[in-house]
Amino acid sequence: MPSENKDKSVASLSEILESLRQEYWRGLSETGELKKKEGVELLTFWMGEEHYGVDLTNCRHILKVPKLVPIPQVPKFILGIFNLQGEIIPVLDLRKMFGMESASLSEKSRLLVVEIQGITTALLIDQIGDIVFGEWQNLQKITKKEGWIPSQYLKGYFLPSQEQEKLLIYLDLEKLLSQGTSIS
Repeated sequence: MPSENKDKSVASLSEILESLRQEYWRGLSETGELKKKEGVELLTFWMGEEHYGVDLTNCRHILKVPKLVPIPQVPKFILGIFNLQGEIIPVLDLRKMFGMESASLSEKSRLLVVEIQGITTALLIDQIGDIVFGEWQNLQKITKKEGWIPSQYLKGYFLPSQEQEKLLIYLDLEKLLSQGTSIS
């Protein structure tokens, strides 16, 4: 008889453990679903007083501005080229691209190297920001001009939140770089 009780207690103990295990995993799965939000990770940066963000998956490098080699007979917004690990990268000045006054380089100026559809380009930016998560439900449509970049090159904007104190303008890099040669 004692061995029967022992078998029952072992069986009930393993049932209890299995039940606890299932409850534990169910709880983790529900927590994960609550935390899982639809959105995009953005690398943010500053151009003057404007706060911009680009899809982090397109960003390859952030560099101090190296010596650039100028290229003759190209639009003025192409500042030149530089060598990055054996790859020649063109550098674009977004300010010049959209007819604004070019800012002078500072200690905080950086090149943001991005890759879109296999094409690598560097953007001159005033200052790098943070990496933030933008929820799609909080993305606002552009109804008027936000900043100095035309709205067709913007995906929208995120209102100020706990993570960011200022409006975050979401750049459409794909449109910007695919149509960049026809701008000016």
